[in-house]
Amino acid sequence: MRILIIEDDKDIAKQLSGHLEQCGFLTHVEHTGEEGHYQGDVESYDLVLLDIGLPDRDGFSILEQWRKDGRTMPVVIVTARTHKMETIRGLKAGADDYIYKPYDLEELVARIHANIRRHKGQLSAVMRSGNVVFDSFAGKVSASGSYIKLTRIEFLILQYLFMNQGKTLSATDISEHAYADFDHDSSIVARHISNIRKKLGQDIIHTDSNRGYCVRKE
Repeated sequence: MRILIIEDDKDIAKQLSGHLEQCGFLTHVEHTGEEGHYQGDVESYDLVLLDIGLPDRDGFSILEQWRKDGRTMPVVIVTARTHKMETIRGLKAGADDYIYKPYDLEELVARIHANIRRHKGQLSAVMRSGNVVFDSFAGKVSASGSYIKLTRIEFLILQYLFMNQGKTLSATDISEHAYADFDHDSSIVARHISNIRKKLGQDIIHTDSNRGYCVRKE
């Protein structure tokens, strides 16, 4: 899943990006408000971490413009400002959550997972389809009660499909959200899907020959 980080402190941004990458997210970092706003406009992200105190543009104005333009991705404000009125302003502008600096990285990751799940209509970190159980927070997959080892890319592809359970996703959409060095060649995605099926069963991922792939809801 793709996370946009808008943070002017390069050291904080580097630490945050590195930790999220280790947790299985794909990250893109911008250090200015204008570039961050542009990225949120032209690219598709599963969540945005938005600092308020940016050097060139107030983070609130970025959020307000996104919501005015119909951008619905979850936005978590990450800020050192703790004044109640600023928190209220951010929530009114359309923020989905707030976390204050200095923050605990494990708590931040938990909030990211929770906000993405809520946005995609998944109420629990543990998702099921047939005999397969996907635990997005623990990072584990089991089939018929036995844990199954997936490669990193296989896990990220399956995670994105489960997060969008019941929705058919194109090969391009899957590649953009599941691994950083994506290739729009649909045969590459098909090969990964085939390997996942060999490990979890042929029925776990449904193929629509004209549209893409889907993990069905129970």
